[in-house]
Amino acid sequence: MTSNTIHIIFNSKETQRITEPILFYKPEKLYYFTAYIKKTGQKDQNLKFFDENISFLRENIADLKITHQEVDYTDYIEVIQELSKIIKKERIEDSSCQIFINIGTGSKITAIASTEVSRLWDCNLIYTYTTKYDPFDSGATHKGDLLLKNPQIFPIQKPDKKLIKVLKILQEALIQKYKNKETEVSRNFIYKKNLLEILAEKGYLKLKKKHKNPRFTQSSYYMKLDHNFLKPLATELNYIEISKDKRNKKIFLTEKGKVVLDIFKYLV
Repeated sequence: MTSNTIHIIFNSKETQRITEPILFYKPEKLYYFTAYIKKTGQKDQNLKFFDENISFLRENIADLKITHQEVDYTDYIEVIQELSKIIKKERIEDSSCQIFINIGTGSKITAIASTEVSRLWDCNLIYTYTTKYDPFDSGATHKGDLLLKNPQIFPIQKPDKKLIKVLKILQEALIQKYKNKETEVSRNFIYKKNLLEILAEKGYLKLKKKHKNPRFTQSSYYMKLDHNFLKPLATELNYIEISKDKRNKKIFLTEKGKVVLDIFKYLV
């Protein structure tokens, strides 16, 4: 068995396309997802294949560590988050581990989310197909000889970790500010001066040298806040929005920023 190899699969009406790549790579660990659709309460309709595949794998790779999890096959963000939790855990345990995600089964959403995760976190993709496909067969839809491919993906530029951390701090500040508020506002915001205080206290706005005049020191803090964090988050990434007030500027999380925080929830 090849050590430090992790395989991730999504259940479907398949046998070969799920089991053969695992036999080929002989991973140390397997994460096997089955479907659960939250909106409808629908459970995986192909648990018979899950049971058969698990039995087959246990017979053929006795010491394979199998973890079964449910995930919503229709929820793009949830799939990314669940995969991210696995990657974070495994990379903490062994930073050099090889992670393979099979995108040949599951749903179109799980395949798209898995591809995105692969681009973000440098994982390997597996796609399998066979020489015989019969969607009307009561058994597995793919039969015949199995063909395996490792699709090459183009890397993407991930946002700087420090920017995501600051975005998380902003999100937490907003949660704390509004958790006990009875009066609703149209959009939650934090004043720029308050965010500055929080980031300075957490060590994100260290100055090489403090001025004798406190006004100049405060001005330096604001310049550092704008240059290092607010400008890239607002103008380059569109994760936050800054009000045009001359004094007491307000900072808002954009919808894009909220989605990014969901995606990076478990990896930063």
